[in-house]
Amino acid sequence: MACGAELGVGRFCLNCGHPIGAPAPAPPPPADPAPAPVQAADPTPVPPTGPVEAPRVEPPPDKSPPPDERPARSSTWDPRDDLLPYEEVDDPTADDPVRGWAWAVWVAFAVALMVLAVVLIRVFGTDGDATAADPETGASSATTPAEEDPSGSASDVPRGIGKRLDLADSATFKVPATAPATTDLDGTLVAYEASQMADGNPATAWRTAGDATGQQVVITLAEPGVINRVGLINGYAKQVAGVDWYPNNRRILSVTWTFDDGTEVEQTFAERPAMQRMKVPPVETSTLTVTITSVTPPGSGNLGRDYTAISEVTVIGRRAG
Repeated sequence: MACGAELGVGRFCLNCGHPIGAPAPAPPPPADPAPAPVQAADPTPVPPTGPVEAPRVEPPPDKSPPPDERPARSSTWDPRDDLLPYEEVDDPTADDPVRGWAWAVWVAFAVALMVLAVVLIRVFGTDGDATAADPETGASSATTPAEEDPSGSASDVPRGIGKRLDLADSATFKVPATAPATTDLDGTLVAYEASQMADGNPATAWRTAGDATGQQVVITLAEPGVINRVGLINGYAKQVAGVDWYPNNRRILSVTWTFDDGTEVEQTFAERPAMQRMKVPPVETSTLTVTITSVTPPGSGNLGRDYTAISEVTVIGRRAG
């Protein structure tokens, strides 16, 4: 510096106040010496002549922090020192669509729905019909005409004419015995006539006293028909005054159907108050004989009754022509 003092870390010299790095000012030129007046008698000494020293200027106070508190600056830029710290952001792929095996769940769900639909069609698509079985082999007897005739000819298989009808609607019924009329819980007089097996009302029934195993009901059609389906409601399917008479009477568990040509098919029943049908090979007949082969015990409790009942009978076929 101009004053020769040692430099510090500030922007000004601590001794003379000159900005650090600025060129030093040139010293002022020496003043011309003035001629001394001639005084003969004045004994006052004359001051020596020479350059006049410039007045000392005090530097401005340094307001910068002490040297030990000021951070040293580097001549090169370092991002680790000059950039503010940052935080890690969330995973930018967090909101992306779910990938991988997620689609497999929907595929499995769709397949399960299809399987369920197939099962329901198989269970409910039969309209509650069973199929007659061969008494000797146990195989299904609901065969096609070609299967019945090894030669492949269906000429001997009866077909009937017209629409399929419930031929029991116009048939007559012969029964071994009929229970007397009773008064129901609602005060109504109830009869149990054989014709009520074909009146289309499950709440009415033919009923006979006791265990009817071995007894027969003969159905005579109004005209010969070709039959391919038979069935019945195997008990007294009536409810009145909050009482269900189906479990309070005997229920039929099995019967044998016999046709004019001697063909016999056996039908078994579940204990439920609904029409239970069975397919049979097409057979032309004028009469059907229903032989009761098994029944349940009588109903239990105060409302139990020792009667065997049939609420409805169905015989599906066409007129023989």
